[in-house]
Amino acid sequence: MTENSSALPIDVLVDRPTPGVVVATVSGEVDMLTAPSLRTVLADEIADCRVLVLDLAGVSFLGSAGLAVLVETSHEARRRQVELRLVAAGRSVRRPLEITGLDEVLTTFPTRDDAVGAPG
Repeated sequence: MTENSSALPIDVLVDRPTPGVVVATVSGEVDMLTAPSLRTVLADEIADCRVLVLDLAGVSFLGSAGLAVLVETSHEARRRQVELRLVAAGRSVRRPLEITGLDEVLTTFPTRDDAVGAPG
């Protein structure tokens, strides 16, 4: 099943490749205008999975509001005992994570296949 949420200059495509695993593929800019859309999708999806993969390979800009969504999602995932995995290979995502130290806190993978296939 695939769902597409496209309200602003951001697209979030939700896929369920295996039972209990949700992959949210994000493309576009994650800033203060688009972060609420991302937050809503992730809040809806985290309630119904064991593993949430957030594929940020298509993100061209990750601002502070986007980083806040990642932190909030990480806290909610911990609370619900859901494993959060980020696909963060591109500089536009890696750099903000590194600058803020979130790369040390969040579990990142170079590709979607690596994130989905990682033992849990």
